[in-house]
Amino acid sequence: MKEIVFGEKLEGVDYFKRPGVYGIALNEHGEVAIVKTPTGYFLPGGGIEGNESHSECLQREFLEETGCEIQIEKFIGEAHQYYYSEELERHVYSIGYFYEVILKNKTMDSIEDDHELQWFEPEKCTKLLLLQNQSWAVLELLKRKRSVP
Repeated sequence: MKEIVFGEKLEGVDYFKRPGVYGIALNEHGEVAIVKTPTGYFLPGGGIEGNESHSECLQREFLEETGCEIQIEKFIGEAHQYYYSEELERHVYSIGYFYEVILKNKTMDSIEDDHELQWFEPEKCTKLLLLQNQSWAVLELLKRKRSVP
C-alpha cells in the first residue's frame, strides 16, 4: 500500500518524528467534532506517550481535550504530514493514525483549558483543519460512509 504523505520534506531540516492517534466523531446532524486551540483547529487526539496503545492514547486525549469518553468504532487509515509546529517551535513529521469514534458522555471538564470542542459540517471542517492529513481522514471516512449501502 502506498504511503499517504502531505506537506513538503525540506532538505537539510531535522524533523521531530511524532506518531499520533486521532478520532473523527460525527453527531446526529453529520457534523464533525474538532478542537479549536490557540494555534488552529485539529481533530481530537495527539501524540502517543510511552508504550500506549492506539486505544489508550485516543481515550486519554479525548478526555484531556473534550472531557468526553469515546467508543472506538473502526480504523480509517494512516496519513503522514511534514509541517512546522508553532506550538512546538520545530519541524514535525507527523505519523497520523485515524479512527472513527462515537462521542459518549462528558465525564469531566477538559483538562486543556485552551481547547474548545466545536462542531462543523464536513466541508467547512476540512477547510478549517490546520493539517492536511487530518482533512484527508475526514474525507476518507465520509467517502466510506457514502459507499456503504
